[in-house]
Amino acid sequence: MLKRWCRAVFLLMLTCLLMMTAAVAADSARSFRQQNGLLAYAPPNWFLEGHFIAREKKPNYVFGPVKDFVHTIGGKSTWLIEDLELERLEQSAANGKNIEYSVFLESALPDRVEYWVFVVLPHGSAQAWFDARRAFHGRKANAYYGETQRNLERALNQGLEIKAELRFWIERGETSLQAPEEVIISRYKCRPVFDLDAGHRLNAAAKNQSDIFRRYESCQPPEIKLQNRIAVTS
Repeated sequence: MLKRWCRAVFLLMLTCLLMMTAAVAADSARSFRQQNGLLAYAPPNWFLEGHFIAREKKPNYVFGPVKDFVHTIGGKSTWLIEDLELERLEQSAANGKNIEYSVFLESALPDRVEYWVFVVLPHGSAQAWFDARRAFHGRKANAYYGETQRNLERALNQGLEIKAELRFWIERGETSLQAPEEVIISRYKCRPVFDLDAGHRLNAAAKNQSDIFRRYESCQPPEIKLQNRIAVTS
């Protein structure tokens, strides 16, 4: 009888703890949305079905499609956009222009809320992608993005539609200093589909996928490795 009573008390305490954790995460999400003027948004299908890179300068791989990434990270997912960004997008569309713009993928997990910030890429070619960066960086664009342009061209020539760049990862309100490419490979075991440096597709079942995971894990600082282990087991 005493064992049953203790077990019931334990289960009740565990349930209350889980409910409190979920409530804190929900409050955090509402606060983050309000602070950043985020609104619910339905991204275009060509973006969701397209592939993406996950490092701004000299990405190593192509991932995707975007919709598959949403399933990989888990949690309750919601697409969001900043109110001012939505106004800019609508104004550009009214003027007949297709522009790059940012969207947030909110992933509500039991103990935390994560945000993945994507740049939507409407470009039909690697040259158009490069021209958008040259318009901002000027003469420095070739040094920053010239190699990536050539690599993206090879990926596009092999049938990939690269429609996004995963630019930032935000956890507990803090923007990570890690490149998203490192995070999604080492922490979420997100499988790339194309090796940009080698210029070829990657077989999901091939040995080189395991080599990629090991390489990224071995490069992580000790504190990041510990964080990743905690996140995977939590």
